[in-house]
Amino acid sequence: MSKPHETSDGPRGVSRREREHVKDDRARAHARPRGRERTRPRAEPHLGGRAVRLEELYRKELNSLLDGEIGDARLDGARVNRIELSRDGSRARVWFAMNDAARVNHAEAARAFERAAGFFRRRLSDAVPLKRSPELSFRHDPVSNGTVALPPEDIDS
Repeated sequence: MSKPHETSDGPRGVSRREREHVKDDRARAHARPRGRERTRPRAEPHLGGRAVRLEELYRKELNSLLDGEIGDARLDGARVNRIELSRDGSRARVWFAMNDAARVNHAEAARAFERAAGFFRRRLSDAVPLKRSPELSFRHDPVSNGTVALPPEDIDS
């Protein structure tokens, strides 16, 4: 004999097919993303605006350092296009581009950036009052193709 609230299809009239469909939806909702889905979009809603604001602040500060305080000839014509900050803020990936007039290849510029990483990190910690400054790693921005992208606020309309 069956229980009073249970039918032959399952508890309270829910068919087996419906129960398994709900189970599959729950599994998909909690599944780990794969491949390209793992990369963080520019501004994730759950991170809030703080990470985006810090990335922009770091970008502006590094570009001002490149303009005024760096004497290394290998970094002439280099601009920071974007910065990707890790979730905990301990690491920052700095994407740079070289303008067409620069006579230095990208590998040389990357070595110069890595050599000056301590200087950049110290200056960032002075400029931005945070408990810790991120560890910097530098990468050439392949999207730029020799052109330096200017952010919208730097372009005069």
